[in-house]
Formats: sequence, structure tokens, C-alpha cells
Amino acid sequence: MEYKEATRLSIDEHREALIGISNSIHEEPELGHQEFKASALLVEALRGHGYTVDLGVVGMKTAFVARGPRREGPTIGVLAEYDALPGIGHACGHNLIAASALGAAIGLSAVAKELPGNVVIYGTPAEEGVVENAGGKVVMLDEIRKADAAIMVHPANMWGSYSTNNARESFLVEFFGKSSHAGGAPEKGINALEGVIQTFNGINALRQHINRDVRIHGIIKRGGDSPNVVPDYASAHLYVRAPTMPMLQEYYGKVLDIIKGAELMTGTKSKVRKIANTYANSLPNKTLTDLFRKEMEEAGVDFPEEKEPRKGGGSTDFGNISQVMPALSAYINIGPVTLHSPEGAAMTATPEAHDVMIKAAKGLAFTAIDLLTRPGLLEAAKKEQGQRLVEQAKQSS
Repeated sequence: MEYKEATRLSIDEHREALIGISNSIHEEPELGHQEFKASALLVEALRGHGYTVDLGVVGMKTAFVARGPRREGPTIGVLAEYDALPGIGHACGHNLIAASALGAAIGLSAVAKELPGNVVIYGTPAEEGVVENAGGKVVMLDEIRKADAAIMVHPANMWGSYSTNNARESFLVEFFGKSSHAGGAPEKGINALEGVIQTFNGINALRQHINRDVRIHGIIKRGGDSPNVVPDYASAHLYVRAPTMPMLQEYYGKVLDIIKGAELMTGTKSKVRKIANTYANSLPNKTLTDLFRKEMEEAGVDFPEEKEPRKGGGSTDFGNISQVMPALSAYINIGPVTLHSPEGAAMTATPEAHDVMIKAAKGLAFTAIDLLTRPGLLEAAKKEQGQRLVEQAKQSS
């Protein structure tokens, strides 16, 4: 039986099981590095379909690497995410990302012993930059780069696969002052909250004079305990995003200067600590884009042809993958929804989203088959990725 037909039949056969796993992950959202139930579900399913799975790789308890039968030839990596957002659960649809990667793996297991190459599924924790040591793909980079190409999908309100994302720093800013009675002896206190407030004021003063593609935003994590006590501790969680790594470091440096200025203005002391690993900007790959679009069109999707990369305002640790190998993170249209919202969380568990997830699993599997059976495609993707690195270096110099 032809590779793709056997793969398609296998995915369709396990459709309800895949939907069940997606729903189970959705119903019990877990933050990054705490995805014990999600990773266990995925690992059990992968082992049940003949994959050899190592769980707890590179020091992360919920990270895994699942390998099919070893054969001569190239290796295609399919990436899964499964962490949730605090408060609003799977509002970014990582339950669908996980199940689509699993679906591709199940489909490919039907033909793995015959393919001229290898398929590896990478379970990557903590993509959302809200927990300590976020960015599982950054931590796993040396492992993932052993593959020849990496592919995954991400829910969205549109179809697309030719896009960029911003580089990002995620960091905690802490200010330390001195407590005192805010009414009786305010002159004896040093207000840590003012350090945070002046940091935000300084960032707002900077906004008029930054590149239009740069984003600086954040929240106050701690502002004090009582209005009548001068806060001796306050903190904020901030993001800086930019289209390139040099621009990111430039504006991150400006924010650090603002924090130092807030220190001097308020008499406080500050401490800056990175929460997440640094996320690099994403490099697009037109070769992989066109290949995935073709597969989705054959699955009945009206997938647009993209002539120019679309600029995304978000950030992902998949950007670090795209800097070292040909990589594709395609957007799959689950409906008119805004992610990172309660409505987005609800949308990722609908029948419409599940239908798209199954199509995406087939698209991932078929793309992997093409890359393994048509060596020219993989070589073209590698050549393009190298060219984009050269272009990026020229633009940054």
C-alpha cells in the first residue's frame, strides 16, 4: 500500500483516541515543567505504537524523545507542545499541537519500517514564557538538531505557514526598599513599588522612540501588602520582543538602563532575573511552506499561497530551532478566535478544532514522508535555511 494512504488510514482509525487525548490534556491544564499527566498520556500512546520513548531527557521531567525503528537515511522531527497558560488553561491550543503530533506519529508508525529514513517525536515542555526555565526547545536544542528538519503546527484563526516571530526576553524585575508607616513616618521608608512604577513610566517614555516592530510589555507581580505600609519589596514580569536578536539585545539593554534609573530615582535596589531562556526570532522556510500547503490542499483545505512572510508579533522557542535547521511551524485554522483568552481556550476543544487537528496530523505525516522519500526537497530546504542565515547576518551587521 502507498505510504500516504496507509498513513491516512491509520490516523483515521485512531481519530477518536486522538480527540480523547486532546480533550484530556485540555480538561487538566498543566503549567510548564508540570505537564506530568499530558506527557504520560503521550508517552503511553507512542509506546503503544512501537516507538521507543525516553522520558525526562536533558534534565526536564516532562520532556521526551520518541524514536521509531532505526533506518538508514535522514531524520524528520515532529514537535509536540502540551503546557498551558496560568488562569486560562489551553487558550493557546497546545492540546491540539500535542494531539496533532501524536496523530502524525501514529500514522507514520504504519509505514515506519519501510520508509527510507527516520521519524522522531520530540516532547517539548514549557513553551509559554511564564515559568522558570521556560523554553523547552532551547534546553533540548542539541538533541533536536540531530534531526535534518523539524515540523509542527499551531492553532490560529487562519491557515498559513510562511511567517516570522519575534525574538524575546522574559524577565523578573525585583525592587528592594525599606518598610515604614506610610502615614506616620513615610520619610523613613524606601518605596519598592515606586521602583516598579518608575520602570513602567520609563518604558512608556521610550515607546515613541523605538522600532515599530519592537514590543515591551509586562505585569506587576507584587506591589505590597497593605496601603499603610511602605512596600519594601515589589516586582514586575516583563517581556521585550524584537524582530532580530541584535535588536532584542539593544532594547533589552535600554530597559535595563531604565531599571537602573528607577533605582536612582527612588533609592531602591533592583535585581533582574531571566525567567525564560532567550527565544530567537523565527526564520521562515518557503520550501517547507509550499510542501505543507500542497499536502493540506490535498486534504481539502483552502490553503492560501503565501508569497511574502507574514510578520508575527508573538514569540516562540521554535525560533531557536529555525536558526539551526530547516523548520516549519504551520498555522491551522480552528475558527474565528483570539488565542490567549477564555474564548480561545473553549475553542480548542470544539468539534471544528478536532477536525482541523486530524487534518493537521495528516499534513505533518505526509510532509515527513515527502521529505524522506524525495531527497531533493530536504536538500532544498537546507540550502534555503543556510541562505536565510547569511541574509540575517548581513542585515544585523
